[in-house]
Amino acid sequence: MNFNVKIPEKKLYIILILCGLIIFINSMDVMIKVKDIELYNQWVLKLKETGDLNSVDGGLHDLYVTSHLSFFLIKIIVPMVLGIYSYFAFKYNKINKIYVYIWTIFLLGSLAFNLVELRLDSIFYYVNIVSYIILIITILSLLSIINSRKNS
Repeated sequence: MNFNVKIPEKKLYIILILCGLIIFINSMDVMIKVKDIELYNQWVLKLKETGDLNSVDGGLHDLYVTSHLSFFLIKIIVPMVLGIYSYFAFKYNKINKIYVYIWTIFLLGSLAFNLVELRLDSIFYYVNIVSYIILIITILSLLSIINSRKNS
């Protein structure tokens, strides 16, 4: 008995659109953070208040940009790999329950990572959270397709 099934085309498009939306939203968010001089000045003031400014030798702007871009890369790695993997699984391979469980765990971890940020004043935060929730529901809905194949 083979319980591997092909990802339905509609589900694949939903997964790819949501992954693209998450990457786009995070890209816009980091672009705004890096280009806004007021956010940079607030960051420098916070460093001065905490006394961490003494440990940094110049290059504060470079440190600011690098930290935001590194954080951006960490935030988009899971949706990026999920989108690429899902496309190739659709094109050349099939999926099973392991695909669903592994990606659900990764997505829950990414969702928790985004929730901890607590940027309640940003629309990007809310769109990102909703996109992750819909993506998790979509991935979990693949279980019913796999189970229906198992029963037939």
